[in-house]
Amino acid sequence: MNSRKAPQGSIVVGIDGSRTGERALDWALDDATRRHLPVHVVHAYVQYPRMTADLPTTVDDLQVSAEGVVRKALERAAGMAPDVRLTSEVHPGAAARYLVDASAHADSIVVGTHGRHGLARVFLGSTASQVAAYARCPVVVVRTPTQSVGTMGGRVVVGVDGTKVSRDAIGYAFAQAASRAATLTAVHAWWLEYGGDGLVIPLSAGEQEQVARMHDAMVSEAIAEWAEKFPEVKVDTHVARADAFELLVEESADAELLVVGSRGRGGFTGLLLGSVSQHVIQLATCPVAVVRTQPANGGH
Repeated sequence: MNSRKAPQGSIVVGIDGSRTGERALDWALDDATRRHLPVHVVHAYVQYPRMTADLPTTVDDLQVSAEGVVRKALERAAGMAPDVRLTSEVHPGAAARYLVDASAHADSIVVGTHGRHGLARVFLGSTASQVAAYARCPVVVVRTPTQSVGTMGGRVVVGVDGTKVSRDAIGYAFAQAASRAATLTAVHAWWLEYGGDGLVIPLSAGEQEQVARMHDAMVSEAIAEWAEKFPEVKVDTHVARADAFELLVEESADAELLVVGSRGRGGFTGLLLGSVSQHVIQLATCPVAVVRTQPANGGH
């Protein structure tokens, strides 16, 4: 069993033996094939016995079981993408911690999640949401077994908010659209009808039109740099007076990838309260890439 660390610049994919994990692997292989990158397959397991009738009962059994999961994934990968360079690792520890550490030198991290909804998931988080919150490279979350993988000529959607948070996300989205020969849709939502102390300040039709033009101009400015770097990518924009989260989820319905930016605020508060990116991970109907903007001091 190959146990090398993730090579510099590789796509690191976390697997768990589930169908969703297979879909994450498929996404990573497709991306690696298009962008000519290596893939590092990793499966993590906890280092203590799990006294359950249908699960391994010793640490050695857990190791053997984990190696079997990785071996099966490598066989799948070799059959699907024979030209992709593969490495693998069985990690005795927490998956989220390993993937966050690997993000320091990875091109991207790919993980699956079953996408269960509910308040408990928001409070407790998951491997996917923790990695998205802390990783230092783009994190792609493949949420359900039915999401499309490997399509070409479709549509990539990116959330634009006019801040530095979305700049890197826009760049990643353009690169993905270019590699897929896909159209890029830049999405921006605005809602400016709240004044001081939470009072509602109605906007006249003329004021709404003026505000809409201002936001249209902001989106055009935000994407201009990347449109120049990727002239082959056809770009559409969708600027609407709407809730950002709802608009992004709506746009994900017929997309092959949704890209959102994140400040990546670490700590308990970020996991407890969530953000647009965390909610989109749970409810979008296509794979979601979370591109985290690093703090100026380079810290977490």
